[in-house]
Order: sequence, then C-alpha cells, then structure tokens
Amino acid sequence: MSRRNMLLLTAAAIISYACYVRAEQNPYARYVAGGYSIIDRWALQNPPDQELFEGAMRGMVEVLKKHGDEHSLFVDEEQRDVFREELTQEFGGVGIRIRQLGEPPLLTIVGPPEPGTPAFRADIRSGDRITALDGKPTEGMEMLEVLKIMRGKTGDAVVLTIIHQGEEAAQDISLTRAVITLESILGDLRKEDGSWIFRHEHDPRIGTIRITSFGDKTEAELVHSLASLCGTAVEDPIEALVLDVRDNYGGALDAAVGISDLFLRAGLPIVTTRGRNEVSRDRFVSTGSGGYADLPLSILVNHNSASAAEILAACLQDYNRAVVIGQRSYGKGTVQRLVRVESGRSMLKLTSATYWRPSGRNIHRMRDDDENALWGVSPNEGFAVVLDDEAYLEWRHYRRRRDLLGNGNHSPLAEQIDKQDGKPPEAYVDEALEKAVRHMQAELDKSPNP
Repeated sequence: MSRRNMLLLTAAAIISYACYVRAEQNPYARYVAGGYSIIDRWALQNPPDQELFEGAMRGMVEVLKKHGDEHSLFVDEEQRDVFREELTQEFGGVGIRIRQLGEPPLLTIVGPPEPGTPAFRADIRSGDRITALDGKPTEGMEMLEVLKIMRGKTGDAVVLTIIHQGEEAAQDISLTRAVITLESILGDLRKEDGSWIFRHEHDPRIGTIRITSFGDKTEAELVHSLASLCGTAVEDPIEALVLDVRDNYGGALDAAVGISDLFLRAGLPIVTTRGRNEVSRDRFVSTGSGGYADLPLSILVNHNSASAAEILAACLQDYNRAVVIGQRSYGKGTVQRLVRVESGRSMLKLTSATYWRPSGRNIHRMRDDDENALWGVSPNEGFAVVLDDEAYLEWRHYRRRRDLLGNGNHSPLAEQIDKQDGKPPEAYVDEALEKAVRHMQAELDKSPNP
C-alpha cells in the first residue's frame, strides 16, 4: 500500500474513532472528518494529504495560542528528531561544536572535539573550516541542513571536507558516527582535556555547577558531578554549592523533581500540577534520599530561566534551602504533554496542566499580567542582579567565549568570535556569580568549624 493511501486510511480511522467516541459530546469531530473528505474529493487543487494534515494540526494549535497558550506546538517529522534529541540528550554524530563565522560566514569548528568521539580520534582541530559535507558545499547552507547531514544513524560514515587554520589545501576526513551525549551539567571552565572544572577558581570550597537543560540524563549527570565534589571518597569536599540555571529554558518535569529531591529532607512537596479548572492532578514529594539536604546552596536565575528551572528555584527558595540570586525568571508555569501522532512520525506538544510551587502559588505569567503580578521566581531581597539588554548580551558573549576558548585565549579563532559577538572587557566580572560566591563565603566564614 502506498504511503498516501496508508495516511488516508490512518487519518480516516483516527477521525472515525474520534467521531465514534465523542459524537454526542462534540459534533465538531464529525465536522472535521467531513471537511477533510470534501476537500480530498472536490477541491480544485489537490494538495498532498500530509500537508492537509499538518495544516489542520497547526491550525488547531494556533487557536490554542489565540486563547493564551503560547507553549503548545505541533512538531512535524522534519523537526521531530532534533526535538527528541534535546530530551534524550543523545544522537548519532561526530563530536564537534560548529558555528558560522567570518564574512562571508564559513562553517567553523569552535573548540576542540569532545573527548572520546570520532572527531577526537581524527585530525580535526579547533578553528578548522568545513567547506563541504558528503561532497555538498557548506557555503550558504542553513544550520538545520548542516545538522541533518552531520547527524544520523550510528555506524554510518559522513565525510567532512576541511581546511586547517593557516593552511589552504582542503582534505577529506571520513568519520563514522557514534552515539554523542549532550551535556546538560557544566562547570565554569574547561580543563585542557575538555572536561569541566566544578570548583570556583578562586575558592575551591565552593562548587559551581551550571544546569543548561533538564533532560533524561540531567539528574544522573548532576549526581556524578556532586559525587566528584563531595562524595565519601573525596579528600577535600566542597562546603557550599552555586547552581546556575540562567538561560535554562526548562525541559522534563521529572528531572526538575529529581534534582530538587537531592537537596531536601523527606516528606516535602516539591511541586503540584493542576489540570483544567485547577483540578489537582499530581503531587511530587521529596524522598530524602538525595544526601545533600545540608549542603549550603545559592541558585542563579535570569529572565530566560523557565519551566523546570523555575520549579527547581522556587522549591529551593520556598524551603529556604537556597538563596535565589539574579533577575526575575520568565514565568512559564505550564506542563506540556508529548503525544505521538502519525504512529510517532510527528508529535503534539500540548499544554495540559499548570504547576504550583510549594508555597501554593502558580509561577505562570498570564497574558495580561504586568510587572506587579506574582509570577516567576524573584531573587531574594538584596540579591537582585538586573541586566539591561546590552549588559545581558555582554554576559552571553563572555559566557560563550569562556565555554569555547577558556580563559585568556588570544588565538585567531578567538579574534573571529570577538569580531562577530563583540569582545567582552578583559577584566569582565560575572556579577551574579560573584555575588553568590561572596554570599557563600560569608555563610561559611560565620559557620562554626566542624
């Protein structure tokens, strides 16, 4: 059976079943089925059934957005894999970070290849330009197309045509894709081998951990990092920790709950969810098994900290487990359910509930809320660090440069990045992080010696 006929049969079956189940409650299910049949039979134009289906899905999502739901989304087949990779934190790839740099923009490898990956074992270096992928020139290529070629089935090969920095001759390097894990737990600075340093560079008593997203592996990553900092086998364990969720747009609710649980005693509600008409649905309570309930904490947030990042920050703040430092968070207090559509070829990310912090307050910023409304997670009194747009971009450039190039790198690649992003001041200070470190130092200095 052709894919077109299979799609028609599947769509008809789904719509027919929906009509059968909901005919008495909602006659519009029948109207949708009837409209589809009329268009398929009588329309002058004969658009592909896939496009009709995707148009209908996007149209329904647009109605949700019109009524205030800005986070529901239809994810088509082309976007599906990238969307899943963000949650599962793994994909078939080669282990390099890339950006378009220069004028005209050229696909450039930024930073050394990830340790243990196919690129790490090949003659690939930071600053190399990629002129072709599988023989297809990269000039003018959109990044989505670049990723579609570079990522793929593990065990298959992809050919990179590269030019080393300072050289003119191009060479083809064939790499066999392997499973690449997306890190979500980062330190403040990398070691020469590419691994992260999780202690503050000027005060090793204090750990600094950035959580960039909440995926399937985030909790396990964090547990591993904490064990390296203050596990039973560590000779000089940290005495305090700064968690950084700035520019963390969220992710899996389970990850936020699991990470919150690491720092709480047993029996404390972490977050509750409510469905339509604020009917209670789920209540997540701490187990007390995390082992870090007494570790002094600070947590950094900014205006882009959202969803799962806000669950974590709100929970730790409500129980006085952490001082929240930085800027008021985004205010995304809704839960999205992932629904498989077309037998998994596409997905519907559907807002199905709101979440409520332990204090009983909803974090979500409603469409008509102003700055005086109680939304988001605000810093503790005296710990606000508010950046205007210019200062925020300066911090982002500093943070990205530090991640890619380390501290004080003056290579030609650094000059390209600085030219494109704008070079931060030589003595740039991450004010929110430094405020957190000073607070932790003050807390440690006034604590009695064990």
